[in-house]
Amino acid sequence: MTLAEWAEDLGFDSFWLGEHHLYWYGTCVSPPMVIAALAQRTKKIRLGPAVAVPSFHNPLVLAEEYAFADNLCGGRLEFALGSGFSPVEFKTFGMTMEEAKERFWEATDVILKAWAQEEFSHEGKYYRYDNATLYVKPVQKPMPPIWLAASSDETLVKAGQLGWPMMGIPFARSNNLLDVKVKNDLYKDYYVSAGHRTESNIMVALHVYLHENEGEAARLSRPYFDRVTSFTKTHRRPGSKIPDFDELKRESLVVFTTPSQAEEIFREYEKTGVTHVICMVNFGGVPMTDVRRTLELMSREVFPKFQPAS
Repeated sequence: MTLAEWAEDLGFDSFWLGEHHLYWYGTCVSPPMVIAALAQRTKKIRLGPAVAVPSFHNPLVLAEEYAFADNLCGGRLEFALGSGFSPVEFKTFGMTMEEAKERFWEATDVILKAWAQEEFSHEGKYYRYDNATLYVKPVQKPMPPIWLAASSDETLVKAGQLGWPMMGIPFARSNNLLDVKVKNDLYKDYYVSAGHRTESNIMVALHVYLHENEGEAARLSRPYFDRVTSFTKTHRRPGSKIPDFDELKRESLVVFTTPSQAEEIFREYEKTGVTHVICMVNFGGVPMTDVRRTLELMSREVFPKFQPAS
């Protein structure tokens, strides 16, 4: 709660909550519940899950919960969704990774129908609804902004074809900034070829730890990021790379540095097509005093460099 209030006071545009179950990493088991609480503590910052995982839920109930959350926060909901990545979670919920992906697309279809239509029916492989009506609709019409978490080429292509804004975590899917650009270009190629006329939106989520001294930023952030690394060793997808602190820092896939160097890194991401950045500042047990310093340095020294020209 305090972190969201700080973010709003310091000029951040949005505040995001991860959804994970039955382990410590990103433990927010019910983002819509927390968004409802944050709606009472904030006034203008946009709020959203990063990401909701429809495969783990009854999609009609999930549609209701997020529609209700959009009402409680006065139409400030951003809805990012994905199929999940942890084999441990898939096993816990009794499904394979392949089944989770199938469920994801079918559940997403149900959610969008429930939000956009007065009454709908659906008969699929996993879900069936006859003449269902969602009586609490989102404030934003026809629905809140949709973001699709994408790491595989297949999902990047799908996001582009649908015209949905795309989001990703570079350290989990890329080796360097060139790789980030290749993936972003693939998404944009399919976005344009599908006939979408508006500018595409691409968001990346980066672990950020800022300090006035470069060496201290690296030294102080390392033990907390090592906890994240320990998590990925047991929860990563088969065949995915185990992240290395020094390599990730060298390739700008994490931002553990000074404000001036952070600005340079964000400029490099901008060149790859990135339009939005989520700053993951509260990772691996980083003390709240350090989190506050990072937010203040972002607000005071980085934000002004990216303000649109008047």
